[in-house]
Amino acid sequence: MIIGNHADGRLDPAVYELLGSARELNRKLQTDIAVVLIGSGTSAYAASCISHGADTVYVLDQPGLSPLSEEVHTELLHQLVLEAKPEILLLSSTIHSKSIAARLAARLNTGLTADCTELDIDLPSRVLLQIRPAREGALMATICCPEARPQMATVRPGAMSPCEPDPCRTGRIIHPQLQLPSVLRTSILEVIRSREVSGSAASDIIVAAGRGVCSKEGLDLVRELAACLGAELGATRPVIDQGWLDYSRQIGLTGRNVSGRIYIAIGISGAVQHTVGIRRMDTVIAINRDRTAPILGLAAHGIVADLFEAVPLLIDQVRQNITVGR
Repeated sequence: MIIGNHADGRLDPAVYELLGSARELNRKLQTDIAVVLIGSGTSAYAASCISHGADTVYVLDQPGLSPLSEEVHTELLHQLVLEAKPEILLLSSTIHSKSIAARLAARLNTGLTADCTELDIDLPSRVLLQIRPAREGALMATICCPEARPQMATVRPGAMSPCEPDPCRTGRIIHPQLQLPSVLRTSILEVIRSREVSGSAASDIIVAAGRGVCSKEGLDLVRELAACLGAELGATRPVIDQGWLDYSRQIGLTGRNVSGRIYIAIGISGAVQHTVGIRRMDTVIAINRDRTAPILGLAAHGIVADLFEAVPLLIDQVRQNITVGR
């Protein structure tokens, strides 16, 4: 069972990544795949979930279920899980979903692994192998819950690949009769959005800055290159900690996982805490003055140079090619 994250009238595309992972797991499990959609306007996404691999979609579509209330969602999901009895329960690793997952796991008296980057099945035990970075990314831990059910995990957005939709797939759409909680201890007074909103987890080109940019002037060069390429701007944690960019730009273990065609890493050493977030990028290009930097071993193309020399040259070349192309 997959819990879809629905907010602002939109379904989080991470649900399709979870469906892609569930279909891979189901090669061993041979069971049904269900998706739960809770919110206002969720009915519109039921058919899409079926085409992406769901056999059953549970739809709770009511105006009063938006904006998302963790207290209400936890109660409704608790009722549904007790009724449907899934072996495995998966959620995306968003702030709200992780909070709901923790509350739900406590009610169900089961285990929960957060921020998984891989999932597998151990047969014949049908135990879910929940794989995630541990010790600040120094190793990958495999966690399992051999006795309690359901087995619960949250999965980092961008860590899994969505499957191609099949418009010919058929499935069941169920509108369960669940009881809303009669007494609420919390109420949502206001929802404040971040003033800076980054691109999606899947971007064609991403230009990212690391500790090696040294200053806001260095970051301005990286930003200029990203603008020339029409690319998304990303960063490692040290840049975010300096307050130079919004947290929504952070890529890596404590940020986002990303996917796309080209990732240009500028002044990034290549610690596993960052590279775990870029494993699904097709091509990595690195600019670093330290020829022993781990990022150069990961990159398809590496430039050993000072970024204050290399990046202006790249910007000039990009601008010339744009001019020629026009």
